[in-house]
Amino acid sequence: MSDTPDPEAALQSFFQARRHQLFPALTAAQLELMGKYGERRRFPADHVLFTQGERHISTYVIVSGTIQIERGTALRSRSLGTFGAGMFTGDIGTLAGRAAVATAVTQSECEMIVVDEECLRALVVAEADLSELIMRAYILRRVAFIQDKEGSGVIVFGSRQSAHSLSLREFLSRNGHPAAYFDVDQHESAAALMARFDITLEDIPAVVTPGSVVLKRPTNRALADALGMSPDNLNGKQFDLAVVGAGPAGLAAAVYGASEGLSVVVLDTKAAGGQAGTSSKIENYFGFPTGISGVALAGRGLSQARKFGAEVAVPIEVTSLDCRAGKRFDIALDNGDHIQARSVVIATGARYRKPSIHNLEHYEGRGIYYNASFMEATFCTKEDVILVGGGNSAGQAAVFLSGHARHVHIMVRASGLAASMSQYLIQRIEAASNITLHTHTQIVDLQGEDKLQCVMCQTRDESPRAYEVEHVFLFLGAEPNTGWLNHCVKLDDKQFVLTGPQVQGADWPLARPPHYLETSNPGIFAVGDVRSGSVKRVAAAVGEGSAAIQALHQFLAET
Repeated sequence: MSDTPDPEAALQSFFQARRHQLFPALTAAQLELMGKYGERRRFPADHVLFTQGERHISTYVIVSGTIQIERGTALRSRSLGTFGAGMFTGDIGTLAGRAAVATAVTQSECEMIVVDEECLRALVVAEADLSELIMRAYILRRVAFIQDKEGSGVIVFGSRQSAHSLSLREFLSRNGHPAAYFDVDQHESAAALMARFDITLEDIPAVVTPGSVVLKRPTNRALADALGMSPDNLNGKQFDLAVVGAGPAGLAAAVYGASEGLSVVVLDTKAAGGQAGTSSKIENYFGFPTGISGVALAGRGLSQARKFGAEVAVPIEVTSLDCRAGKRFDIALDNGDHIQARSVVIATGARYRKPSIHNLEHYEGRGIYYNASFMEATFCTKEDVILVGGGNSAGQAAVFLSGHARHVHIMVRASGLAASMSQYLIQRIEAASNITLHTHTQIVDLQGEDKLQCVMCQTRDESPRAYEVEHVFLFLGAEPNTGWLNHCVKLDDKQFVLTGPQVQGADWPLARPPHYLETSNPGIFAVGDVRSGSVKRVAAAVGEGSAAIQALHQFLAET
């Protein structure tokens, strides 16, 4: 008998345990309250309310009758069940006008309350008790959707030896959009399915949408557009606040700004959560004594931001900032669009540095990784791995990988971990029998043909040693993501953004002093890891994101 858990059984167990929260039935009083935000309408039997992939759908609250919910891939569709009186449609994407994850069809003549997007957002802000019930159901439905890979709607053909394949899978995973994945090197059924959709090995990675549209070697943006994950056209739109970066600091700024009535857009190239979103478990974040994964924390922050009406736009890259535009800042996007904002919060964080190894890029995605999520962990099950880095992210990754890999070798150039890692993580590492710390050690060479096969490491005053390892995880320091700022704000000698008291003399143009998180350009604020002198912790980033909004209000009042 196999010890591998049955995904379908696990999903059904989740449905049964949380069914009353996933699919609650509203009371008569709650239906009456719903009616204040929607329009009562009648629908005949066999009427399609919305289809999988359709954007900007309304929420349908059933007064009488039943509807059928179905979801499928290009290969098959299946029923998710029947909704009856008092129940309602939608999931967390409904709040943001994103694509429906299922199709809804009336089974009989129905009377319903139809609540459009704008009215739904007004409801979840104004009606506390009903908002809690709806938001919980929407979030849990998204969780169920993430777990239901077989019915996710998306089929991905790729290879473990393809960096592009890994990039697409990470993008889908981090944005809560699971996919049925077929590896051309490992799954026997992949070849027949590829022939069915006219996909060749040269087309890898390829994605098949629920509507049977085949995307060959797509970019993240092309994939997001095809699946209805990206925002509508933003060109020419104006906002009170543009937040660049959707990590903990950026999402916190969006939540507090939007909840206080500002029109907010958040722009990020990959996914909500930033670097913290890749953490397997954050155990020192206040209020979560048992820890919380980066994905879960990011998902909650994203839901809050969208609840209050913030537009969280992924994957959108900001290419430049024009601070000479007058009363509004002009922000250029990677597709040529421009948006304007009265104020800006820089929350683009920092990225891991790359060591100076001449052939490093050749192995990226084929043995070299900068994240340690469950996806990467499956690549190295029962194998030895090397992890480079001595910070908290490295420690969390090492502990997580030790539960999957045969052995984890931590390489650091320093004499130990105490100077850069929290004590609880050091204790976990010391207690793990399959983790070894190598001090004063660095990688000097990578070897292999199509994939990484051998790593040469050198300890101080010793000859290089070969490790037959195919997986290396790099968590080396931080470089700020500030190249897009176009000289609009002053940076320190390491290119982090100067704020508050750090901005002095001729660098500051106004009579009043800059606010604590304000940059050298009034109305532009910097929060989180991108800020010079910041504390590189999730809690600090969240605090700065929320604190920036108070100062931002004062700036907007001045202008």
